[in-house]
Amino acid sequence: MEKHLMAIPNRCTGCNRCVYACSAVKEGMFIPSKARVQVSNFTHEGYSVPNVCFQCPKAACMEACPTDAIFKSDRGVIVVDAKKCDGCGNCVDACPYGMIEQYVSGTAYKCDLCGGAPACVAECHYGALVFKEADNVLLKCRKEQMKQRQKEGGSAEKRRALAVEVLKGAERVPRTAGYMG
Repeated sequence: MEKHLMAIPNRCTGCNRCVYACSAVKEGMFIPSKARVQVSNFTHEGYSVPNVCFQCPKAACMEACPTDAIFKSDRGVIVVDAKKCDGCGNCVDACPYGMIEQYVSGTAYKCDLCGGAPACVAECHYGALVFKEADNVLLKCRKEQMKQRQKEGGSAEKRRALAVEVLKGAERVPRTAGYMG
């Protein structure tokens, strides 16, 4: 059975350890803005929502790429071949979740699940990010999150709008010192 990277928002503490781990693994240094996972923090509400690439079955980023630089790997992961990327940005505009970005050079980048062992999941001590075969509950959660497609705005605006919608449907429980989700 296929594994999925999923976010469970009611478990996220907003610590951003996932963001730092991702940027360290992918960029070789801590550059949170270049992480493939982002966290939308709602400080006044006391909640945070991890934003992850859904590795869409019918990936809009892949369909929008005129050079076939974005493709589905043998493992079923949507990846970017930087050598083929012409920097057009069509993929960035096409992603309804804001989970593909471009370097200053124009080359696109996105989550590739770290070869099957996502660093963000390993660093998430509260279980807000999981990478596993989905059960019915997690599949329902993922399906609900994927319904929140955003058509307008840049990547950051799409991620924030997605997080707002996800937070509306998230179970909100009082946080205590012993809270674990």
